[in-house]
Amino acid sequence: MRFCLLLLTTTLLSAQTAAQVETANRAKALLSQNKFSEAAVLYTELALAIPNNPGLLLNQGMALHMSGADARAIAPLEAALKLNPNIPPALLFLGASYLRTGQPAKALAPLEKFTALDPNHVEARQMLVDAANASGQPARAIPHLEKLGLYYDLGRTYEALAAATFTQLEKLYPESGPFFAILAATRSSTSQRRAAFFFYRKALEKSPTLRGLRPAIAEIYRSDDHPEWALSEEASEAKLPPLVCKPTNAECEFNASRYQAALRLARTNSLLDLYWRTRAYNALAAAAFTRLTTQSPSPASYRYLAETARAQTRHTEAADAWRGALKLVPGHPDFQRELASTLLALKDYDEAQKLAAALLAQEPNAPDLNHLQGEIYLAQQLPDKAEPFLAKAAKADPKYLPTRASLARALLGQGKAKEALPHVTAALPLDTDGSLHIQLARAYQSAGMAAEAKLAMTKYQEIQARIKTQDKVLEDEVKITPPQ
Repeated sequence: MRFCLLLLTTTLLSAQTAAQVETANRAKALLSQNKFSEAAVLYTELALAIPNNPGLLLNQGMALHMSGADARAIAPLEAALKLNPNIPPALLFLGASYLRTGQPAKALAPLEKFTALDPNHVEARQMLVDAANASGQPARAIPHLEKLGLYYDLGRTYEALAAATFTQLEKLYPESGPFFAILAATRSSTSQRRAAFFFYRKALEKSPTLRGLRPAIAEIYRSDDHPEWALSEEASEAKLPPLVCKPTNAECEFNASRYQAALRLARTNSLLDLYWRTRAYNALAAAAFTRLTTQSPSPASYRYLAETARAQTRHTEAADAWRGALKLVPGHPDFQRELASTLLALKDYDEAQKLAAALLAQEPNAPDLNHLQGEIYLAQQLPDKAEPFLAKAAKADPKYLPTRASLARALLGQGKAKEALPHVTAALPLDTDGSLHIQLARAYQSAGMAAEAKLAMTKYQEIQARIKTQDKVLEDEVKITPPQ
């Protein structure tokens, strides 16, 4: 915040002695030379000699902040604001000091007051976004993300708020029509038509008067080449009582695309308020991403396209988007990581390995990069080459279970059953298909522990039987059937 110094170097002194004037001039000179620690000492002396002077307290706090002594800067900045609550630089530096000292919740109020006084201050808004996210209050970041034009972050923030609201909906009303309706919309957004149809039907069973369910089902019917079924659902929708919007309500505002107004009206934790609040947040997220992707290509827009493609397992499109981002910001390590992971999913092992190796040369101890390099070797059936990277990653982050599972595979692939045992055992919470129990059985068998191997195999068989039963139920239930 070097640009603020000109505001801060004029100290408000009254009835000062010649020695104090000299000290103030020396402190001012030290500030201009970026000698902040030395200036802080002089301003501290002046503040003690001339108490209750907001200008001196401001400069003392600013110098301490600029010297990195943020914990000591807070008291004089607070004292300055107590004497004069509207000193913009004091608000800015107090917020920054709170943020640096790990007190993001306390940073919010002074930074919000500062941006109200100086709405065009970019750095203050960026700090506000950091403080809101770090304090678990992402909603307070929204106006600043909008002002900054950070539409990727804005969209992700709205998504996070939607997810949190949906979690409340699931907790309070787990078998409700609105709960199943949100599930259905989520499946529909990722092109899981049969699952979306199943949940829309469940929602309709629970809440037959909830508007919008039948048109959504009709859309699925049309995409499945059943236009006559779609017309039937739309006819049923038309028979519902008309929506009354005087006085207005969250549903009315949502249907009019006034999503912020819908949020203001859907404040409680009632079933329908949670439903419309979740939908409004999701709609605002979609609007933010639309603004992002209709602007000139940017790293953020490519990132969004890549992440969306990856979520839908369209890895070729994801790789193209990561490459587009890297053309704009060559060498960006996060984008290179993502591209390497995507290339691994595409089985382009040579290119993935080149990228991973280049990144490891810069960050040889990064657990995620060592894990990635190990996975690339494992995918090529080279467990001996994978082991040292996975072992390094597991040592750096032993609680990351996917690394432990991969290390177990690498060790078992080399016949190192006893060494594999602790890792495969640790990774068992990840086992949803029984594959880890198969590895465990192999490890026990190779280690001469027949009884333990038999138990692990029995567990594998139980998991497989459960999966087959679930698959049969899903096959029977998740079908696109005619209107009821």
